[in-house]
Amino acid sequence: MPTHHAARRAAVLLGTVLVLAGCTTTVSGIPAPAGPSSTPPASPPGVLLHQQPGTGAPHQFGGVPAYDACTVLPLDVVAAAGVPFDLDLSSPAELQSARLTEDAADDPNGRGALSDAGISQCQYPGQHDLLLTFTIHQAPFDVPESQASHERSLQKEGAKEATVGGFRMLSAGHTDPIRSQSTMIFGQGFYATLDLLPGHEPDTLRDELVRRAAERLHAPPTGPATYTYSGDFAHVRPPCEIFTSADFKQALGFGTDGRPVEGYALATSHTVPAADSGTTGHIEALEVTTSCKQENQAAANSGVGTTPAQAITIKLTNYLTAQMATEANDYDCAPGKGYRRPFGEPKPIPFSVGDGLSCLFNMGSVQSPLTFKSGRTTVQMTFFDPAGLGDNPTAIRVSSTAAQAVAAKLAAG
Repeated sequence: MPTHHAARRAAVLLGTVLVLAGCTTTVSGIPAPAGPSSTPPASPPGVLLHQQPGTGAPHQFGGVPAYDACTVLPLDVVAAAGVPFDLDLSSPAELQSARLTEDAADDPNGRGALSDAGISQCQYPGQHDLLLTFTIHQAPFDVPESQASHERSLQKEGAKEATVGGFRMLSAGHTDPIRSQSTMIFGQGFYATLDLLPGHEPDTLRDELVRRAAERLHAPPTGPATYTYSGDFAHVRPPCEIFTSADFKQALGFGTDGRPVEGYALATSHTVPAADSGTTGHIEALEVTTSCKQENQAAANSGVGTTPAQAITIKLTNYLTAQMATEANDYDCAPGKGYRRPFGEPKPIPFSVGDGLSCLFNMGSVQSPLTFKSGRTTVQMTFFDPAGLGDNPTAIRVSSTAAQAVAAKLAAG
């Protein structure tokens, strides 16, 4: 596998608007989320990923209908606002989406006094390290006191108050490139935050994104957005269909918060064999990366509650051909073949999974992901709290159960 993939692995740790069927309501010239018969919007130029904003009834968390951040601020709207997406072939950037995909119960012990992870979050990667993060906060997933905490923080930074799209808004800008331009939008039963990194982006871009988000927040919550690829990568399935909440429960014995986090590469990446990684005999590879994190509410809130926190993340590299996946798997897991990896030879595991080699890809002092192959896809699996798995036999059982479920779905196509 080429050096840029090795380097990437080394960094891995893991107000209502009427909407009628067949028509779209427009507020101030900006389309609100469309009805069930709408066709998918065209992807922005160069973007391979297709996003269908959500329709129909929303899922509920603790009995509260949940918004989907990527439906409120979808790809085509973000592009029209002026965000230039990162489509670099050598370094795939992923859209990240956390949203409710099934009804779920609240676990009061799975959050802290100011938990504010957001019932839904959408991240879009832009050029030159630009990152747009749009988060919608709703109780009971988010603690009501978190709104006041956010508001006080922005006011200390000199935030300005205004009204946008009928909502009260607070906005603070920065010239510091390591800090974000932050905006809060206050609604009935929710608040939303929009952050732009780096902080020196033009105020006009932030203001346009905030305007579009606020206008679309007048529409009621819907089901979550869905994602597909076309052409040579039409075979790539949504990653949280490959590793489901049921798979998580089967492996660990307890359920998720119903709010998985998915990642989708916006475009393909290109892997070129290189002498400095020992892969000169390999063919050039073309792939798209996806990821899925299934977790309980405690893990979503970084383990601040009293419920033991756990998450399982799978990173899928979906290749154009099976040969490309086989060669990548060989680099990951084959010992003694002269490959040059950042942290040395892979570590063996006491079980086999998939249709290729299985190992722990050596990451040195940090968690080494369980790595394997199935069909045209290589997989890396990590845990939020490996020590929380308990003794070694339990860790092996949990890892094997989760991995076998993933491999079986990939093999089924």
